[in-house]
Amino acid sequence: MELGVHDLVTINKGETAEQALKRTMRFVKNIEDLNYKRYWFAEHHNMPNLASVSPELLAAYAAGQTDRIHLGTGGTMIMHYSPLKIAENFKVLTALAPGRIDIGLGRAPGSGPDEIKALAEGRAQTFTDMYDKIDVITDYLADQPAPGFYGKVRAMPQNLSTLTEPWMLGSSGQSALVTAQMGLGYSFAKFFGIETDPDVFKLYRDRFEPSVFFDAPKVMVSYMIIVADTDEEADYLARPIELMQMGIRTGQRLPNMDPEEAKAYQFGPAAQALLEEYWAKRFIIKGSKETVKAILDDEISTLGIDEILVYAPIFDEEKRLRSYRYLAEMFDKI
Repeated sequence: MELGVHDLVTINKGETAEQALKRTMRFVKNIEDLNYKRYWFAEHHNMPNLASVSPELLAAYAAGQTDRIHLGTGGTMIMHYSPLKIAENFKVLTALAPGRIDIGLGRAPGSGPDEIKALAEGRAQTFTDMYDKIDVITDYLADQPAPGFYGKVRAMPQNLSTLTEPWMLGSSGQSALVTAQMGLGYSFAKFFGIETDPDVFKLYRDRFEPSVFFDAPKVMVSYMIIVADTDEEADYLARPIELMQMGIRTGQRLPNMDPEEAKAYQFGPAAQALLEEYWAKRFIIKGSKETVKAILDDEISTLGIDEILVYAPIFDEEKRLRSYRYLAEMFDKI
C-alpha cells in the first residue's frame, strides 16, 4: 500500500498565508523522510482559509526542496486553462524533476461562479465536454498528435526521459469508465463527503485499457484521517477540522483553530447528524492506530485501493506530523 498527502494548505487561525506556505514546505520534506510516495496540492480560489490557489507553483517549489517524492496537483481545474499551457507547464516540471511529477485532472471548477468568470476573463468555454479537453492534454503530454485545431501545435519540451503521470479525479461510474478507456490512474476524494459504490472501482479495473502512462489500473482514494495515541485524543484533535467541514456545509467559513478553542463550539442537531454521517461513511476517519488501521484495512479490501492520500490539517504541527508518522508505521513505510 502506497501513501500520499492531499494538501489544501489550510491557514490556521492567527497564522498568515506566508507562514502557512513556509510551514507546508517544511512538511513536504518531513513527509518525504517518512517514505510517502507523493504529495499533491489542491486548487481552490477565493477561500480566505486556504492558500493552495496555484498547485503547479507549489509543486514546482516543493520539487526543488526534495529528492524522491512525487509532487503534483490534486487537482488542476482544467476548465480554467488552455490545454497547451497546462501540458507545457507540466512538461517543464517533468523535465526539471524526471519521474516525479503528477497531474490530477479535475473537471470541477474548484470555485464559485464569480471566480469562474474572473479566471475566464468573460470568455466562453471552448470545450463543452471536459473529457475532450483531457484527451487534448494527455495527447500533448505524450507527444502525440492532438485532435482538431490543437494538432497544429506541439507541447514543448518534447522527447523527455519520463512522462508526467496523469490521474483522473472522479466520483461516478461515468468517470470511472472514461478513465479506464483513457488508461489513466483513477483518484477519488472521499473526504469531500461523496459516497460511491465499490462497483465503480470494479468497473474501472475491469474496463482498463493500458496506455503510455499506465500499463495497469491504479486506484487512489483520499481520506481525512487523524491518528493519535488514543481515540479520545483523536476526537480532540479532529474537533477543529470537523467544525471547518460543517461550516462549509452551512455557509460558515470557520478557521482552523486550536482544539482548546474548538471545544467551546457546539453542533446543532442537523450538523451533529451530518457529522455522524461523515463518521459512518468514513469521510472522516479518526482514532488510535489500532482503530484507524482496522477501518482502512476494510476500505482497502472493499474498494480495491492501491494508494491512500491523506488530508489531515491538524492545528499543531508536531501532532500533525505524528499522525502521518503513525500511518507510515501502520503500512511499514518506516
